[in-house]
Amino acid sequence: MAVLSRRSFLKLAGLTAAGAALPLPAGRLTAGPAWPQGPHLRLGRVAWPWGVSVYSRPRPDGQVIRKLYPEDVVVVLRDVVGRGLAPHNHVWNEVEDGYVYSPHLQPVRNIPQTPLAALPGDGVWSEVCVPYVEARAEPQADAPIVYRLYYSAVFKITELKTADDGSAWYRAYTETERRMYAPAEAFRIIPLEELTPISPDVDPRDKLIAVDVKEQALSAFERNTEIFRARLSSGALYFGEDGRTLTSGTPKGAHSIWQKRISRHMQGGTAEAGYDLPGVGWVSYFASNGAALHSTYWHNDYGVPKSHGCLNCRPEDAKWLFRWTMPVVPYDPGDIIVNWEHRGTLVDIRMEA
Repeated sequence: MAVLSRRSFLKLAGLTAAGAALPLPAGRLTAGPAWPQGPHLRLGRVAWPWGVSVYSRPRPDGQVIRKLYPEDVVVVLRDVVGRGLAPHNHVWNEVEDGYVYSPHLQPVRNIPQTPLAALPGDGVWSEVCVPYVEARAEPQADAPIVYRLYYSAVFKITELKTADDGSAWYRAYTETERRMYAPAEAFRIIPLEELTPISPDVDPRDKLIAVDVKEQALSAFERNTEIFRARLSSGALYFGEDGRTLTSGTPKGAHSIWQKRISRHMQGGTAEAGYDLPGVGWVSYFASNGAALHSTYWHNDYGVPKSHGCLNCRPEDAKWLFRWTMPVVPYDPGDIIVNWEHRGTLVDIRMEA
């Protein structure tokens, strides 16, 4: 396999981001089903484990037209405000024959890419750009499936392989050291400029993330001016050790970001309520218990506690905050840890009822 220099690769990545690597013709993608595709076509993947209903109106009392099942992908025509199935969200997605409650659909797109001809020696960052793709133990379509990788998940691509049928496959790195390969068309290369820091001229001491757990929202402040706001999902409430007091894995109080990673394979929990999530993007750790602010691809139900303690954010919100907060993360190797003297942006978590 040819190896590109870092300088040559960054030029190529910049061209890819600008559109030199055009979406492939419909039907060519070997990564998954023949979904509709196009850079401006909105899709939704059913991310609700019990499936969802298509209603005649954007209201719970609408007639149920049909069922959608987990992993189904539908075209989203527009967002409509109606009456939600839950009080924290009243937005519905209009589809061809009715309305689907928006928290039940992961917003996705299907924009397969032209594979790179070569990789730099130390790899390159990427994100899944199709609704989902099967990652396999070997770069072959009949190899055992290791994981299903979802839209917006972030991985470092460390190998480029050619399958027996001539198709290009990338190895998506995971910290578990399990080898997994997927068709290269399913990954969009993340160029260097997408990690350019936001507001680098602002004194780090003047940046603050204020998290309101009651409102399930956060705000980014520069010199006491709010410049960014986003909904989130914090730690789900559960009964503590005394069996009576409700508690949460999200730690209250002020914490400084001490580690950031472009991507992390997150595993944990119990046998009954565990999680195994490869490619979680834009991770900013702020607490000693491992709580972090990060991207989320397994649900779209922001505004209500759902996590094991982390702050779940929309992928675009987590990425913006990753670029805005301190410390700055270099493209290579894509992670950084700082000591107390050089601690990062303050995350102030308020839980007042």
